[in-house]
Amino acid sequence: MDEFRQQVDDLLQNSLTIFGEPITVANIITFILILIVVLIGAGFLHRWCHRLFHRLRISHTLQNRLLALLFMIVMIVGIGLAFRISRIDISFLTNLVHSPLSELFQPPKKPVDTTITGDDAPTEILEDADGLTLASIFYAFVIVFGVFIFSKYLQWVLRHQVLQAFQIERHTQFILLRFIHFTLIIIGVFIALSAVGVSFTNLAIIFGGLSIGIGFGLQNIASNLISGFILIFERPIKIGDLVEIMDVDIFGRISSINLRSTVIVSLDEKEIIVPNSQLITEAVHNLTHDSKLFRLRVAVGVSYSSDVELVKKVLLEVAHTHPEIIKEPSPVMESVTAPFVRFINFGDSSLDFELLGWIPDSFKRFDVASDLHFMIWHKFKEYNIKIPFPQRDVHHFYPKKNE
Repeated sequence: MDEFRQQVDDLLQNSLTIFGEPITVANIITFILILIVVLIGAGFLHRWCHRLFHRLRISHTLQNRLLALLFMIVMIVGIGLAFRISRIDISFLTNLVHSPLSELFQPPKKPVDTTITGDDAPTEILEDADGLTLASIFYAFVIVFGVFIFSKYLQWVLRHQVLQAFQIERHTQFILLRFIHFTLIIIGVFIALSAVGVSFTNLAIIFGGLSIGIGFGLQNIASNLISGFILIFERPIKIGDLVEIMDVDIFGRISSINLRSTVIVSLDEKEIIVPNSQLITEAVHNLTHDSKLFRLRVAVGVSYSSDVELVKKVLLEVAHTHPEIIKEPSPVMESVTAPFVRFINFGDSSLDFELLGWIPDSFKRFDVASDLHFMIWHKFKEYNIKIPFPQRDVHHFYPKKNE
């Protein structure tokens, strides 16, 4: 038992040197436990303040903003207390920010005993640090994994506790959260490599040798990554936009934009993963880029014996009956008009008309069009308006009998 306790103590006292600052495993565990306590306390304080604001009859929007500010203050104070109580010196973060980039590509050094010869001043001799071990690789993995989990949790907290409370646009939320995620991951990788004493010089040589192979073999991935940055910052499409990719017949709403691919949720709730380069190089119809309004077209043909004025009256009556059709012109958009009918063609077997009307949500265009087709069918039967079908004369030629 004593031997096991000694092993646990040795593990807890084992230290990692992160950018020149030693941090023990016990310090890291203490820091994590304090953060958990702070999060639990923040949750209780959030619920208590929510009940208090409700009793004070504060508006819902103001409640959310006050709770978001309170949550951020509690978390900032809690993280500061966690660093102080766990005795972790945050100067390693300062070293990370202000450290010259050239030092990252130098082999890690460790100090050895100083020597004094004669009247010479003490001289500190530096030697190369020890090589990689399984323990150091394990520590690096734990650091990167911990930063990844922390990043995911921080994104969830910011999305539900802060960004939504301040009514920030959904696509702007996505960009901010992505930026925070990649920043934390990069910092975590640097900290992990520094903790295990990896030389960036070796990594530069390895990646330099692989760059040619990567350039030829992964050019599609590189193209998708660049296209991902274009989609995120140029914003030709945004989260929640309704898009239609013409060449591959994909229609749905944008669910997420990642660096390599974009997820589109189709009408039947299936997730379609589309490479980002396809959204940049191919024609994409964005139905909700500036507005969700959509002009619906319903084509119908009637027989030549029909009264065209009656047909026009019936089609307009159907349009004004449907609740989703905009009945009056919009002062905001000049192109939005009341429903109207076009007489478009004298067909081979029919007189061709087109009913045009605006709907407020383009995502409902298929359902509204189906409703209009049903209503037109019943109205045409009520007014005895015939919908013709193509008629063709078939002539039979019989060969003459040989005399």
